[in-house]
Amino acid sequence: MSATSPLSPAEARALVKSALAAASFEDVSLRVSARRSAYLRFAAGAPTTSGEAARFEVAVTAAKDGRVATVSGTGRDTASLQALVREAEALAKLAPQDPEHEPPLGPQQYAKVAARDAKTAEVGPEGRTEVVARVLKVAREAKLIASGLVEHEDAVTVLANRKGLFALHAATEASLTTTMRTADGKGSGWAGGSSYRLADLDGPTLARRAADKATMSSQGAETLAPGAYTVVLEAQAVADLLGFLVSTLQARAADEGRSFFSRPGGNAIGEALFDPRVTLRSDPADARFPSSPFAGDGLPLPTTTWIDHGILKALAYSRFWARKQGKSPLPGPRSIFLAAADPGEGKDLLELIRGVERGVLVTRFFYNRMLDPRQILATGLTRDGTFLIEQGKVARPVKNMRYNDSPAALLKNLVALGKPERTAGDGMVTVVPPLVAKDFHFASVSDAV
Repeated sequence: MSATSPLSPAEARALVKSALAAASFEDVSLRVSARRSAYLRFAAGAPTTSGEAARFEVAVTAAKDGRVATVSGTGRDTASLQALVREAEALAKLAPQDPEHEPPLGPQQYAKVAARDAKTAEVGPEGRTEVVARVLKVAREAKLIASGLVEHEDAVTVLANRKGLFALHAATEASLTTTMRTADGKGSGWAGGSSYRLADLDGPTLARRAADKATMSSQGAETLAPGAYTVVLEAQAVADLLGFLVSTLQARAADEGRSFFSRPGGNAIGEALFDPRVTLRSDPADARFPSSPFAGDGLPLPTTTWIDHGILKALAYSRFWARKQGKSPLPGPRSIFLAAADPGEGKDLLELIRGVERGVLVTRFFYNRMLDPRQILATGLTRDGTFLIEQGKVARPVKNMRYNDSPAALLKNLVALGKPERTAGDGMVTVVPPLVAKDFHFASVSDAV
């Protein structure tokens, strides 16, 4: 890959100017995505597939008299761009009226975000191979079978319109995940991480974490009876659950009575809903964990505290809903930081385990699904390392279990919080700690490894 950006600011401005020159509507906007990505997949203890790809896409939205249409294409030459604009305008004339369409934004001020790492942008096949080789070395030494994926991308996103809006975000992103299995298939362990810098991903450390889980989990997993248990959730398991809560931080759903945060005639902003040690915030300009400084409609993403000492402080308001409710618009988060209200409280995972007399250690969850948005009740299965804790120590592996529980209950039933770390995710920058919570509900046992 090349260290040169997929789309420089000068190229982006020239592209926008040439496209909008064909516009006849006042309300015409562009979303441009230019990215280069690469990956190396490994399985059965060896590299299997690899690839690099370059992608470019432009989406044009045209609106007039409340009629809106969007078209997209992959050409970046002037003729292709202007053809998209004309097509969007023609389709908008035929579209039904959208009563929730908002007028275009003018110029905005965005936080300065340094999210592009040149060294990650220029990583080639040799760099990816080196990362995987270190993981496979740990697997061979532990006599385990490793699979997984290292991938990275260099991306630029641009938003612009005829009213003078211009937003550009350049970012690199890298991730490494690995699953280790014992030769007999009875033990499985997983570890993963992500960062905007590939150098932040310590392959050997992640591999050893997965290897230790695989070795421990192969030692005759026992069956635990379904019920309510004290749990120690590793950071990835916390992130797997917390995503459900983050997705419900929407004022409209709350105000319309469709949310956990609904209250008669409004929402729960200002209520103490969680343990007072819980603080949940977003910060696009965080130096270690940067994220996009603008939302999909071009609104700036401010540093926001959503939960402060257990009190719900904010819900996201779209421009339409904010206007209807007489509020200021606030986009939903693109990054999430969950931490103890007192930063000095965070403990490492072993310290958390030592504080538990009897409980269950969970590496991560999978096949997670929402059951009831009003309770943020979710279900899923434990995976790749589930263990019984007795007298402050990991005693023995147990069979995987299905949970039926809520991240809202998890944060209310909190016992202790650990030190935050960034987890492997699906685009959201998620920095959360391992934690201990009581009365976590397991509904059934699964024989799957």
